[in-house]
Amino acid sequence: GFREASIQFPPTYKFDVGCDIYDSGRKQRIPSFTDRILYKSREKDDIHVVNYDCCSTIKASDHRPVYGSFQVKLRPGRDNIPLGAGHFNRQLYLEGIKRRSAKELWQGQTLRDAKNSLVCTVS
Repeated sequence: GFREASIQFPPTYKFDVGCDIYDSGRKQRIPSFTDRILYKSREKDDIHVVNYDCCSTIKASDHRPVYGSFQVKLRPGRDNIPLGAGHFNRQLYLEGIKRRSAKELWQGQTLRDAKNSLVCTVS
């Protein structure tokens, strides 16, 4: 299942915005650890937590951001599986690019020719 590093920082919710005081409003919510980082790997030792903490200096919300640094063991992938299981059609791919380009050009021209928009009217 999912794992989490040991929490060594104070609860990250529910602060009054802009300060370090927990909910002083009418509801007086209990501080909690709602912002967390969970991770999962096939082998137990594939992920090593280097750092897991909160950033108490960012006070723009009633939450404090949580961050983590991880050392991850990567294993080489398999490269013997063909892309698209061998069903790549180059002609279809090129046709898609051509249509997308034409559509973007048409939309750009339409915007340049427009006299009105949802935001303002040019007279």
